[in-house]
Amino acid sequence: MDLKLCRVCLKENGTISLFEKCENTIYSAKIMQFVNINIIEGDGLPDSMCDSCANELDMCFRFIRKCEASDQALHCLSVIEVKLEEIKNEDINNELNLSADSDIYLDDFTKLETPEPESDEAQLKISRKRNKRSKNGPIQCVVCGMMKISHSAMEIHMRSHTGEKPYPCLVCKAKFKTKGSLKRHNETRHLHRERKFTCETCGNSFYRKNDIIIHMRVHTDERPYSCMFCSKKFRQIASLIRHKRIHTGEKPYSCPICGKKFSDNSLVTKHLNVHTDEKKYTCHLCSKSVKSKSALTTHMGLHSNEKLNICTFCGMAFSMKGNLQTHIRRIHSEKSGQCSVCFKNFSDLEVHMRKHTGEKPFVCKLCNQGFATKRSLSHHKAFKHENASKYKCSIGDCSRTFPTVMMLEFHLLKQHTNNTPYVCQHCSRGFFRTSDLSRHLKVSHMDTIAKVPLKLNTA
Repeated sequence: MDLKLCRVCLKENGTISLFEKCENTIYSAKIMQFVNINIIEGDGLPDSMCDSCANELDMCFRFIRKCEASDQALHCLSVIEVKLEEIKNEDINNELNLSADSDIYLDDFTKLETPEPESDEAQLKISRKRNKRSKNGPIQCVVCGMMKISHSAMEIHMRSHTGEKPYPCLVCKAKFKTKGSLKRHNETRHLHRERKFTCETCGNSFYRKNDIIIHMRVHTDERPYSCMFCSKKFRQIASLIRHKRIHTGEKPYSCPICGKKFSDNSLVTKHLNVHTDEKKYTCHLCSKSVKSKSALTTHMGLHSNEKLNICTFCGMAFSMKGNLQTHIRRIHSEKSGQCSVCFKNFSDLEVHMRKHTGEKPFVCKLCNQGFATKRSLSHHKAFKHENASKYKCSIGDCSRTFPTVMMLEFHLLKQHTNNTPYVCQHCSRGFFRTSDLSRHLKVSHMDTIAKVPLKLNTA
């Protein structure tokens, strides 16, 4: 079989890899959206296609995206018309805040208290402004394809891509993308106001009427916002926006230190723990310190020795959910099994057997090096070919480069300083990484650790 042949037309030679990205989507994924076939890298079939077939695929994909975008725009306009009709019937005249947080569904607009009825002239101005806004839209974002109702709404939305926050709080250092977000921040953080709206079910109180309306969905389980890509539904528009990024691949938030991108700002905050050695949370039983509250909660489960996670297949109990999931993958999954050579259980027996047979079916096209797993090949490409020179050592005449910040930091500690921040409490030997210290403890002090509670200190 000619592996250079175009996999689609079988006539021309393939010039474009099926596993290459185009507009943030891999070609093979595009094809599998239209036809019921499986395209797997390394399956022994041609893995490329010709320019002509690639152009036809792009045309089909753009047509589908256009249909989806127009359908979304029509649904958005329909929702807006319903909302405006409700506002008209209730005589609510405050202008809606079409911010990036509330999106085009107009869910989280704020209303502190119902204003007095305005004059006919004022209502006519608001009506003209709304009509003008609807005539100018909808507009599609050129970055992520999201639809917005007007140019002003699109301008606010683009700040999610640029990171611009032009509205600073005068009291603290916080900055916000919209006036509405700044207003809500001031009302919540810096103004002493009464919580007038109380939930009769659970007793929680809120500043705004709209907040309690959203809160009541917790009790009624109302989920008015549906994902256009799957069947999931959500109580808040913000949750839907975060979920849609799973399908679109959008990652508008990036780490200010290493540049790694994330789909949600909370993930950036969690990721920043990687770049610091500060351990804010300490166990009151053994004095071990960890970086996050969730890590402390997990650690405390080791002391309680409660095994609440039960395997439904064999009845084994585990103290942590992750250990139960690992157990199921290793013992009870379809791919799992016991190796006939080393007699150990593995979650993917076929992949493990390649260690004994030496089979390496995944080959790098740039250097022809073979790998046993697809993950190892991807790791090799990222570290050796794509980002090999991303971070450079600038001390003295040293010009070594590294693909990650962590590798550069390890190089600086080992080659340019005498500092070993991780010290063994049993023999005072120093190490550059926590993984090296953990390995040393297991090899050299296992007997001591079994008798004395483990306590790791960092210098």
